[in-house]
Amino acid sequence: MNREENDAHHDNREEDGGSGGGGANGGDNEPEGELYDLALATVHSYISAGMMPLRGRAVLEPGWQGRVPVMAHHNCVFPGETMPMMMRHANDAVLIAKAIRHNKLFGLLCPDATGNLVSGYGVLCEVFEAGAEEELNDLPKISSFKARALYRFRILNLPKKSVVITSFNRMKLVDVTVLPEVATRDSLCTMRLHSLAPLQAPHHTYTSGGAQARRLEASSSPWPPFVHDIFNYQRLRKSIQDFFTSIKIDKMPDDPVLLSFMVASNLVLSLGDCLALFVVDNALLRLHLAVGFIKRKNTLCCLSCLTEITDRNHVFPMSSEGVTGNYVNLGGHVHDVLTVREVRNVNLSGLPTDEYSWFPGYAWTIATCEHCDSHVGWRFEALKPTLRPQRFYGLCRHNLQPHTRQDAGPADRN
Repeated sequence: MNREENDAHHDNREEDGGSGGGGANGGDNEPEGELYDLALATVHSYISAGMMPLRGRAVLEPGWQGRVPVMAHHNCVFPGETMPMMMRHANDAVLIAKAIRHNKLFGLLCPDATGNLVSGYGVLCEVFEAGAEEELNDLPKISSFKARALYRFRILNLPKKSVVITSFNRMKLVDVTVLPEVATRDSLCTMRLHSLAPLQAPHHTYTSGGAQARRLEASSSPWPPFVHDIFNYQRLRKSIQDFFTSIKIDKMPDDPVLLSFMVASNLVLSLGDCLALFVVDNALLRLHLAVGFIKRKNTLCCLSCLTEITDRNHVFPMSSEGVTGNYVNLGGHVHDVLTVREVRNVNLSGLPTDEYSWFPGYAWTIATCEHCDSHVGWRFEALKPTLRPQRFYGLCRHNLQPHTRQDAGPADRN
């Protein structure tokens, strides 16, 4: 989806507090209708024509080392995310074709906190569907494929001198090593009496008996109870569950590592905060950091001028993978999109079109910041009057900056 694809331009003002639709389950004020199938967005049908599923899967152990093709990405991609890709350059397509024939692996590099340099970290992705259009000397000129992020990695032999991220706009072969994923046990488990074990089951954690049991166990430790509670998995999971319930996500993995990746993928964070979550090997530490970000970030602003665009309580899922998703436009640029019901301080540019729509059944219109005219996302309108929600917005996560309300930009202080 490109700006250039919308040729006829006109500006429409989105009023503050204007409704953006009621979500996939229907808004509180919307009449009954046909609910949108959340699985449609994950299929990426706009690039799926002619694609074939690939068999097999790479299983790598922590410490694995190998040479894979890598390229720059504008943000951190966490394991578990789906990445639709389109290679517009012949050399990139050739490297991907060779990777598919070998082990189907390639890497996406994370930028540093400034967004200008290579951080030295990235994620290994495995291609699971692939197709090619237009043959050039028996090699694909344009290669479209879908991949899934699997493993975090660190670049081996990274030069001590800073490397600009744009030097990896085209794919290069790089030596990498897979990072470990650690899920530490409860710090009190070694002091637990067998007679108190039933009170430490997950459903007892927040009962008076469970709290008393933890205090008794902590009394045998040199540290006070609150120190052990900081990295208590059940406490962290409860905080995350409350947050996910507020944004209409009901299913959560039980595994701490998978949960930590899911949480990180569904938050809007600055590059520095995102990288802080990415580089830690301990899942409980990652969850602890994520809970802190959840508690102190409640408003999403334009990255360029800090004008308020939406609030976190307007976030809702339009995909079965969560409130965010990765989508690729015809130019090959991948956008990580956050879906919300309502926005403010935005203008609409162009006429609605359903061409190359990421959400089948919806037409899209470009949305820009009213204050600085920066591109912040798109408005999606249902093509059928019975489809619910009738309207929602897809915002570019990398064009948003999370803030507490008192940090809002000048346009919101007037």
